[in-house]
Amino acid sequence: MALAMAAALALLLFALDRYAALVHRPDAQSTRIAIYTTAWCPYCARLRAALTASGIDFREYDVEQSLSGQLGFWALLARGVPVSVVGPEIIYGYDIARLDQALRRLGHRFTPVSPSGPVQGSMSRLSPDAP
Repeated sequence: MALAMAAALALLLFALDRYAALVHRPDAQSTRIAIYTTAWCPYCARLRAALTASGIDFREYDVEQSLSGQLGFWALLARGVPVSVVGPEIIYGYDIARLDQALRRLGHRFTPVSPSGPVQGSMSRLSPDAP
């Protein structure tokens, strides 16, 4: 009985892993833009505001509040937030230069917003759930 339960759990985890990779990992022809964020992260707030101010459509996943966000964070091998998927590129952290280049390759004009004040803490926070 225990062996059957272990096998079922292993199969479920494998299925979740494959689903997450299929849905969240970009392929070479991807044009989608997605960000993986948390509510408390000031860099996530800046990224969200800059994409919105630039008129760029994006999909946001909260890595603490949604299963899909958690699965995406796992599939992208992320360790901190924000994580951006811009077309085929995965960008870890708030890297304005890489974001600008990746967005330009997709035909977008990116205008970073100036911070409303100093950012406290580090650029990203390690997640205890990260692989």
